[in-house]
Amino acid sequence: MTSSTSTPHDPSPTSADTAGLSLVGVSKRFPGVLALDDVTFEARPGEIHALVGENGAGKSTLMAIAAGSLRADSGAVMISDVDLARPSVKAARALGLAIVRQHPALAADLSIAENMLIAQPTPGAARRARAWAEPLLRAAGNDVRIEPTARVETLVPEQRFIVEIAKALAQKPKVLVLDEPTEHLRAANVAGLLARIRSLAADGTAVVYISHRIHEVRAVADRITVLRDGRARGTFDAGDLSEQEIVNLIAGRPLDAIFPAKSDGTESRVTLEVTGLCGAHFDDVDLRVRKGEIVGLAGIEGNGQRAFLRALAGLTPASGSVTVDGAAAPLGSVRDSLRAGVAYVPGDRSQEGIIAGYDVRTNLTMRSRGDHSRYGVLLPRRERDQARCSSAEFKVKAPSLDVAVGTLSGGNQQKVVLSSVLATKPKVILADEPTQGVDVGTRSEIYRHLRRYAEAGTAVVVLSSDSLELSGLCDRVHVFSRGKVAATYEGADLTEPNIARSIVTATTERVSHRTRASRLGQWLAGHTAPLGLVGIGIVLLGLLGTYADPRYLSAVNLGGILALTATLGLVAFGQQLVMLTGGIDLSVAPLMGLVVVLESFYLVDGATATDQAFGWLLLLLTGVAVGTLNWALVDLGGLSPVIATLATYMALQAVSLILRPVPGGFISGQLIDTISTRVGFIPVTFIVAVVLALILEALLLWTRTGVRLRAVGSDPEAARTVGISDKKYRLLAYVGCSVLAALAGIPLMSQIGSGDASAGLTYMLSSIAAVAVGGASIFGGRGSFLGALLGALLLSQVNAVTAFVQLDTAWNWYILGGALLISVAAYSKSRDLAVVT
Repeated sequence: MTSSTSTPHDPSPTSADTAGLSLVGVSKRFPGVLALDDVTFEARPGEIHALVGENGAGKSTLMAIAAGSLRADSGAVMISDVDLARPSVKAARALGLAIVRQHPALAADLSIAENMLIAQPTPGAARRARAWAEPLLRAAGNDVRIEPTARVETLVPEQRFIVEIAKALAQKPKVLVLDEPTEHLRAANVAGLLARIRSLAADGTAVVYISHRIHEVRAVADRITVLRDGRARGTFDAGDLSEQEIVNLIAGRPLDAIFPAKSDGTESRVTLEVTGLCGAHFDDVDLRVRKGEIVGLAGIEGNGQRAFLRALAGLTPASGSVTVDGAAAPLGSVRDSLRAGVAYVPGDRSQEGIIAGYDVRTNLTMRSRGDHSRYGVLLPRRERDQARCSSAEFKVKAPSLDVAVGTLSGGNQQKVVLSSVLATKPKVILADEPTQGVDVGTRSEIYRHLRRYAEAGTAVVVLSSDSLELSGLCDRVHVFSRGKVAATYEGADLTEPNIARSIVTATTERVSHRTRASRLGQWLAGHTAPLGLVGIGIVLLGLLGTYADPRYLSAVNLGGILALTATLGLVAFGQQLVMLTGGIDLSVAPLMGLVVVLESFYLVDGATATDQAFGWLLLLLTGVAVGTLNWALVDLGGLSPVIATLATYMALQAVSLILRPVPGGFISGQLIDTISTRVGFIPVTFIVAVVLALILEALLLWTRTGVRLRAVGSDPEAARTVGISDKKYRLLAYVGCSVLAALAGIPLMSQIGSGDASAGLTYMLSSIAAVAVGGASIFGGRGSFLGALLGALLLSQVNAVTAFVQLDTAWNWYILGGALLISVAAYSKSRDLAVVT
């Protein structure tokens, strides 16, 4: 090997070195795989220590152990001279370690500022998060405009990485781990990040830099440690190794020819011809690919090259002419593109390339089902044979084909995607960043596969942000600027400097492929829109009721509507708590009935003070017990929230029927009068509901607990990654829900007057509808207690208005179902309005 002239250092830390990060003798085994084998690594204060290796070498696993998110089977972790004896993200962060992960740990429904806030080791005020986050974002990427109040789901990948970097730097870390931090950054921001890293190291921070971009490693690192097959293969001074030597150490063998030989240019047959293609963000693009050629697309992100590629794949509408092997290919439909032989290798493999929860075999074969099925029936043996062949051809490293593909390294996931696409035997391959986040060895394999298919007559088009990759792999490269091809290079002119120069000089301003929506669109996608829209609905219903019968505005009628709203509002608050975490609670309705039944034994005329006190205590204890049971079934038992709370629903209803087979036991008249007290025509219970809604709304939006609760619902994995105990917050949500449902039983008592097991059953659907109408996401992470109260008021109005316009009571259910469907659909659409693509 050419690296034999470089001598590795002893990686064992000395006492003078351990103030930064030290891992000694770390081993970690997963089912069927020894991920780390007795690895020792240390990063000293003031140095940048690069950790390099192929995908699956163990780099991210080692740093996950350092960050406390993964427990080693053996070995020790020291951060700032303190032993991380009980690994946890919170403990590692408290000791001064911050990590920028390969996949940003950001909750999509939270704002950028909120995501940054919840990752901090010390509490901060959520209401001041914007002012605190703004300068940190500018420092992390000062030429990319990012509003701290924008929700993460509206960001492009580059912006998400800038937020992830800013979040880590905000912790003022003593140890900073960067795992592939530049994969989605363009040149200007890469240069800025590297400068910031050098500045942090100069100030005494120990920096661990993980990257497959060897030129960046050599430019920034003081020392380099190589991992291969889960073992440390040596630590070297960065200045002692050439780029080729680093590549050879990573691969464990010389890789003298990263790029395969190019086409000799003798073929004249055109396999793909595009003429005058127009679409969103690109216009009048022509492209030809001859047999044996690979054609590249370059340009600053957002200048139309990705939109052009996706239009060719049928993912977005376009107009123009496309022919494949001389036959016209239809546009605008993925199905039509596939029939024409056009196959797309997506750039975002985790979202579009794989189904992470499915096994490797299914992911390898899912795009070519027709080859191993007959009359729509799957042929398992043929499927397994194809999966084995594909896995062997692409050298996919997996314990077995039955493990979830999401457990594989990024490079092996990329091989699965590419193999799955190529198994369709396409005539055209459209590859979007085919080597993003993969090591040099895997890159070389992918290049060879693409070249082999090109030589066999398949048209290959590659989009890449790496100019070196394009110049080394492609026969011709088109550089995009503002939606048009600004320059084309081939032959001797096809060089990295020429491509880079055209990218820089063709346009002076980066144009995002996502544009800001109108003010109306932004408002509709925001937190206050449901409040305004439901408020308008309430006014319109009131006008309809008044038009039908002027008595609608009488104090008696309005007081009755508000009383019913208070009951529904309280249980809706509880439902909102659980839905914020991504769950649902079907047991709230029989719980309300059970409370009424229980209190019909204790809160009756003639009951002693002791009995009454026990009755009130029993109400709270019942709520706590039911909420804890629901949480245990969901979090500890692993049941889905629907199944778990449905089981509780049936159990609670059974208990109520055992205690009161028929209605009986009259609630104290004095207590009913107290609960029914009004100020003017407004029930006190409604005033309590309004005050409680305001308090809960403030806690949700302006406190650390509220932000973390929403983070758990938006992305539990991201929440765990930043040290949030998702189990704790779901426990809080389920117990809070049941307690609020139990409290909703109090005004229900005044309306029913006796122990009736069926008293609360109508509140199950209506509580869900009130929350959904009020703007909550059924998937978690977003909602409003004020919205839930307004939703409850709207539904209570519906009941009254249908009576005044003399509609059958069945219409109440029709309208309830319609309101639920419309609100959920409107919410989903409003999220799309935040960004125009």
